[in-house]
Amino acid sequence: MGKWRKIFIFVLVFVCLAGLVGCSRTKIVDKLSIVHVFGFDLGDNDEIIGSALFPEYTHSKSSTKIHYLQEKSDAIALLSPKMGTHTSTPVELAKIRVIVIGNDFAKAGIRDVVDRLLVQPQIATNIQIAVSTHSAEETLKTLKKQSDLTLADQIKQNMTGQLIPRMNLHVFLNHFYGEGEDPYVPMLTIDEEDKVQVDQVGIFKDDKLKLHLNVRETFIFSILEDFRTQANYEVDYDHENRKENIIIQGFRSKKSWEWIKNKQQLNLKLNLIWSITDRPERFDLENPDDIKVIKELIEKNVKNDLKNLLDTLKEKEVDPLGIGNIVRSQDKNWDEKSFYEQYPSLPINVDVHLEIIHSGLQG
Repeated sequence: MGKWRKIFIFVLVFVCLAGLVGCSRTKIVDKLSIVHVFGFDLGDNDEIIGSALFPEYTHSKSSTKIHYLQEKSDAIALLSPKMGTHTSTPVELAKIRVIVIGNDFAKAGIRDVVDRLLVQPQIATNIQIAVSTHSAEETLKTLKKQSDLTLADQIKQNMTGQLIPRMNLHVFLNHFYGEGEDPYVPMLTIDEEDKVQVDQVGIFKDDKLKLHLNVRETFIFSILEDFRTQANYEVDYDHENRKENIIIQGFRSKKSWEWIKNKQQLNLKLNLIWSITDRPERFDLENPDDIKVIKELIEKNVKNDLKNLLDTLKEKEVDPLGIGNIVRSQDKNWDEKSFYEQYPSLPINVDVHLEIIHSGLQG
């Protein structure tokens, strides 16, 4: 009997301790200003302007109250302590979900942010880093007006829908510090309805924003970076003095790169599996001849768009596709400096093959 009594007391004490630990954790959350979105802008005299959004956890779950804080400092590490002087609770950065970089700051260079904040162990590598076409301050204030802290979910939704490639801070840091590749991020903008929306992809050279891809460029970039891309692609053409178009939805893509060392050229083979969602009524998808015409139209357009994207990347001297890294993996004598001197004029031959699968047609 004494034995069972001891066991009962032990279990009771354990349960009580567990309950106390749970309570203490709840109290810790209530006593912190947990930042969800943090923004960086460039101020006067090279000062850094930090902006933050965090919810009011002491309110009920239905509360949509969001706090906005801003501070300036010469040192990134001092921004959150300075913000803490305006709050009743310490400002906590460990739970950040999105880092937003203002446009001017991104173009000037973000190495300090990367080296002094983003590589810190308390910052999770699965968070999102994005660049705005506006300042981070404007972007965060717009989010506050929307009473919206779901920016991370909005960015992920664009990736889940394959409108942009899947990426996060981990991918960014690999490209930032890696040889033979440049980092890229989601771009944000403020639309005509004064709402923040995802605006394609931005590409860095070293630590500076160099290129903002448009919709078509982003689609082509996505099928090279993410085999799951399922966004829509439109082919416009003239037929008997009339404008026509075909709309296709991506399904799967597979690429292979081959470095021809003796010719110093790269061959890209791209296999696509897509479905047609809309086409002119004169095309019969049960007719092999019509399918052949459609395939040739689409392949020609994709090939042209792909060449245009590659030419743009080479002209801007940015390498988000990691072409340097691809060549390095196939050439033991690869040298980064000499390769990127050659990169703007590097010949890249493109071969596109399309397979059309089941089609969901609109009439």
